[in-house]
Amino acid sequence: MTTDVARPRPFFGPIPVVFLALALLGGGVFAWGALDVESSARAWRSFLQNWLLWAALAQGAITFSCAIRLTNGRWAGPIHRIADSIGACVPISLALYFVLWAGRHQLFEWVETPVAGKEWWYNESFLFTRDVAGLFWMVGMTGLYLYMTIRPMLGAARESTNGWQGGLVQRWTAGWRGEDVERSLADRRLRKLAAPMAMSFGLVYSMLAVDMVMALAPHWVSTMFPAYYAWGGFLSAVALTTLISLVMSKSPELKGEITESRRHDLGKMLFGFCIFWMYLFWSQYIVIWYGNIPEETSFVQARLGTQFLQDEWYMAGFWTRIAQPYVKITLTAWVCCWLIPFWVLLGAKPKKTPAILGSVSVIILIGFWIERFILVTPSIVPPDAVLQGAPIHLFGLIEIGTSIGFIGLFGLGFLAFARGFPGALAQRKGS
Repeated sequence: MTTDVARPRPFFGPIPVVFLALALLGGGVFAWGALDVESSARAWRSFLQNWLLWAALAQGAITFSCAIRLTNGRWAGPIHRIADSIGACVPISLALYFVLWAGRHQLFEWVETPVAGKEWWYNESFLFTRDVAGLFWMVGMTGLYLYMTIRPMLGAARESTNGWQGGLVQRWTAGWRGEDVERSLADRRLRKLAAPMAMSFGLVYSMLAVDMVMALAPHWVSTMFPAYYAWGGFLSAVALTTLISLVMSKSPELKGEITESRRHDLGKMLFGFCIFWMYLFWSQYIVIWYGNIPEETSFVQARLGTQFLQDEWYMAGFWTRIAQPYVKITLTAWVCCWLIPFWVLLGAKPKKTPAILGSVSVIILIGFWIERFILVTPSIVPPDAVLQGAPIHLFGLIEIGTSIGFIGLFGLGFLAFARGFPGALAQRKGS
């Protein structure tokens, strides 16, 4: 028999108010930029950058939870519930896609000028239909997964919870059959659901990688890029789960649960997964490099310059080539997402040290924010335009403001789920 440790907590409080303020501020900044003729394209680029980051991150968190369940990861304890709470933001990604679609004329050149030979794929109706269908599928699968995860925890709250939270609990426990029976059913069903959930993530977000990133440079071809993008969402989800675990380690829900052993395991996951992310990047890059086909190398050259596409490696003129548009920004993302995590987390002690592990998690998240910028902007504002004076705007008011809005919105989604359901974050005690 198990008992709930946590009880529903009031949603409104200092932290939700902060996230609400961030969401409103960011929404206002984005609206101001999008409605201004001169900055409209820039605002939509920033919106797409953040959508690509947070949509894949939220769905990647559910996939992380599925991975823990599929591998019978008893080491995780309540950590998978943090991933579940992040994944509860998946419906927000769907809602924001409709906002993103309103800016398609500012983002995708094929909307105005069809791409020869690819008109059937880069077609407004077909692209919108398949993307929305894929996102609805992921929302439905995620909702079912979260329902099965949370339902067995709600037994003790059925009689003690009231208000809007009580209504949710009553709906999610309709036909209650007792906690032992509910838990047994949930464990069997979740194990069966986890595999198609993980595969759906790979398929749907590979499609979105093509439709939302490769479509910015529709002549570019890469079969590795969809996997690279989806894995970036998974790795960033692990980083955010790690960060939240450390921040909440002394909270009533998780006090005493984020142990040194669990920190070590999270550190090993960040270490190993950042290597795999780099492996996908390298596998894509090396094939493009030795193939040397213009329609493939153009995407790489726009971001890494000529330094990484030369036939022979030599140092003469290195700093001149590094100074080409976007190269330093691209290398910064590479350093944040791979180089720093690899070298800092190489030993056991850094993985177990909260300050170091938390700092690396923040660096990885910043790195992926920059990486999403690099995936989007050079396709719309090419290096030649930058050399002629077009600004890049990585840390401009619109970019920072829009990013803050996304943080606020997804933070509200996380708190709404974590506080709305008793036991959503708390470790359970057995007797």
